[in-house]
Amino acid sequence: MSILAASLLLAAAAPDAAAAEPALIAGPIKMTKTEIRAYNAALASDDPAYIVCNKSAATGSMVVRTTCRTRGEWDRLAQIGNRDAVELADYAKTHQYSLSEEPKGSVMPGGN
Repeated sequence: MSILAASLLLAAAAPDAAAAEPALIAGPIKMTKTEIRAYNAALASDDPAYIVCNKSAATGSMVVRTTCRTRGEWDRLAQIGNRDAVELADYAKTHQYSLSEEPKGSVMPGGN
């Protein structure tokens, strides 16, 4: 019986503990267009915290998705993408094969 009483006391105390915690601020992913406009109103357009939304559709899809992130997040993702592209280009330059030297299982003409 004491376990039941303890669990009831904890359940009753939980809402008070949750109310004492500060409210979490929704990120740009969960914000509405109106909230984003209000948030951006106080920021300069080149501020890293300024929220930018991009619309895009996957290749072959007609479904357009809107992705909202801060300018800082977009810049970080662009840096990662650029770094990966440079690494891939460098790898391709250093590992060039002629058609007769293609690795086994290659999809290129002349591959085995």
